[in-house]
Amino acid sequence: MDLTIPRIAIVGANGYGLHHRRNLEPKRRRGELELVGLCDTAEVSEDPDVPIGDAAVFDDYRRMLEDADPDIVVIATPPPTHLPIATDAMRHGCDLYLEKPPVASLEEYERLYAEMIGTGRAVQVGFQALGSHAFTALRDAMESGRIGTLEAVGVAGSWQRPDSYYRRSAWAGKRELDGTLVADGALANPFAHATQQALAIAGDWPLDGEIELERLRCRDRIEVDDTAVWRGSNKGGVSITVAVTLCGDRKLEGDIYVRGTEGEAWLEYPTDRLSLPGDAEPKQYGRTDLFDNLLLHRQRGVGLISGLRRSKTFTGVLERVLNDPVPPLVDDAHLERVGADPVTVLDGADAAVERAAKEGRLFSELALPWA
Repeated sequence: MDLTIPRIAIVGANGYGLHHRRNLEPKRRRGELELVGLCDTAEVSEDPDVPIGDAAVFDDYRRMLEDADPDIVVIATPPPTHLPIATDAMRHGCDLYLEKPPVASLEEYERLYAEMIGTGRAVQVGFQALGSHAFTALRDAMESGRIGTLEAVGVAGSWQRPDSYYRRSAWAGKRELDGTLVADGALANPFAHATQQALAIAGDWPLDGEIELERLRCRDRIEVDDTAVWRGSNKGGVSITVAVTLCGDRKLEGDIYVRGTEGEAWLEYPTDRLSLPGDAEPKQYGRTDLFDNLLLHRQRGVGLISGLRRSKTFTGVLERVLNDPVPPLVDDAHLERVGADPVTVLDGADAAVERAAKEGRLFSELALPWA
C-alpha cells in the first residue's frame, strides 16, 4: 500500500496529452497528486484551464525520468514510440498509464509484458470504455444467464472525419512512416475501442483461427482504411464482427449487439447506454476513470480495469490490420464530398456497417455495389 502523494509526468504533453492534463488538473488542485514533468518534442502548449505551473518541462523523456523522478508516467505519444518509452519508464521504477494501442505487434507485446513482469510495475492501457458501468452491468447480466449462452457480438460505428483529420500529424493516414507501420485508420485508431470492447464482452478469450478482414479507403491521399470490417471467432465459440466507417451519412456512436440463446442486448459503448432483455428503454450508466483506478491499484491493491493482459488479443487483431496491404480505393461513383473542410460520404456505409454487425457478415457478403 502506497499512501504518499504520487508524482506524475506526461510524455506527449500536447495533442491527446492535453486531455490527460485536463483530467489530472482537478486532482492536482485537490492535492491528490503532484504534476512534476511535462515532456514533448514540440513546445508544450499553455492552456488557461491547465497551467503548466510548477511542472518542469522537457523535450527528452529520459532526462525527464532522471530529473523529475515520477511515480507514474502517462504516455500519450505516437504508438511506434510506446515500447521504448514504456520500457525505460518501468526500468526507472514508474507505473504507467499507456495510451491505446499499447503496441503494434504481438512481438512488441511480449517484450512489453516481459518488462512489466520483470520490473513489477503496473501498466494501465487507455481503453476507457472498459471502465464503463454499463459494460459491467452487461457482463453481470450475461453471467447470471439473462441472455443465455453467448453466441455473437457485433459492433457498428459510423462517424465522419474531414480532410483536415488526415493532416493532424505526419503519420496521419499513413500505412508506414520511416519504415515503421503506423496504427492509423478507422479500425486501428478511432474504433480501436470498438474492437477491444467486443473482445471483452465476448469473454476475453483468444481468437480461434484466422481473422477475416475487409478494408476500403474513400480518399486517394490516404493509405489506411476509412471503412472496414473484421470477423473472427474466439476459443469460447463466440462470433465477433466489427464494422466501422468514417464516411457515414448517419451517425452511429458505436452500437454493440449482443446475441445469446435466451435474448439480445444492446450497448452504445461511447455513451454507456445499455438495454437488456425486457428493458423498455436503454439505461444510462457512468464510468470509472482509469487513472483513478490506477491510483487505487497503487494505494489499495485494487485490480486494474484495463491492465496490459487484457490487450493481448486486441494486439493480435491490430497486427493483422497493420500488416494488410494498402486498402483498395472505392470508385468515385459511390462517394460524395460535402463541406468546406470536405467530408467524404460513402453511399449506404452507415446501413452497411449496421447490417454487417447485426448479421455477422462481411461487406462482400452484403451485395454492396462498392464492396
